[in-house]
Amino acid sequence: MKPVKLGIIGCGIAANKLHWPALKGMKNKFEIVCVCNHTRPKAKDFARTVGGVPYVLDYHELLKREDVEAVDIALPIELNYSVTKDALDSGKHVIVEKPLACNLSEGRKMSGFPNKYKQVMMVAENFRYFPTILKIKECIEEGKIGEPYWVFWNNFLRISTVPTKWRIKHKYPGGFITDGGVHNMAALRFLFGDITSGRALAKNINPKIGKMDSMSLQFSTTSNVNGVFNSFFSANGNLENRLTILGKKGSIVLEGDTIFINRDQQTFREAVAANNGCKGEFENFYYAIRKGQKIVSNFYEAYKDLEVIITAVESAEKGQVFHL
Repeated sequence: MKPVKLGIIGCGIAANKLHWPALKGMKNKFEIVCVCNHTRPKAKDFARTVGGVPYVLDYHELLKREDVEAVDIALPIELNYSVTKDALDSGKHVIVEKPLACNLSEGRKMSGFPNKYKQVMMVAENFRYFPTILKIKECIEEGKIGEPYWVFWNNFLRISTVPTKWRIKHKYPGGFITDGGVHNMAALRFLFGDITSGRALAKNINPKIGKMDSMSLQFSTTSNVNGVFNSFFSANGNLENRLTILGKKGSIVLEGDTIFINRDQQTFREAVAANNGCKGEFENFYYAIRKGQKIVSNFYEAYKDLEVIITAVESAEKGQVFHL
């Protein structure tokens, strides 16, 4: 099968640190033919990085190119709706960075795009392709810890400086809570089904990184699993990223890229190849275009992820329980 001719719109952190490292090992599947950024230095530098391809400063020029089959959109969140729509209107296949949209109104419209357009479209939600998350799902389905009934996810980070202005003066609710937390919602929904209700508490500890940086969410799911998701971006001292799942016969703990299964007073370690899931998402995108493979991280699932995290943010602001 021939490579997909790809145009990349947005030459910032996501394109450089996440997408390009995955794509450069997939030259038999993707050929980057053009890149775009609204500032010339970034566009020129990234074009050189990916092999000296042409660059443009207006994404409409990239969309006009007949040699571009598909586009990879890695832009500030508030641009996702308009650029994705323009790309689909131009006949291109689309992979767009998460979150799907900057608000639920635009997210709902985008979740309906598959009914309007025939092209392949997906969201670059790499948590749905994490080897560790896939392995945990396998362990649960095999009954290794019995029926799960509670999940805890502690994400304690410290971000003191933010390199991108659009993240500090964000035009979407929740700031880092939404931008980062939508990953966790994707993984939790992938493992336990839809979140049906919850209540959140939030604080702003460091206004320099946005309007909200600390939130704790209690929730229930369709699979009768309850949970607590703690997302803190201004933590001091104790920094951790730890997922704990309690089952009726044991428990699963994920720390970094290591899975521990505790059962019958014994601890078993599951070895999983460590990667950030970006290669998996682009492989899914490629085979969806070339062979009609089902998209795992589709627009509907991405909208439901966004709905949960934005509704949780609103719950914290209003002090109310929510139901979905």
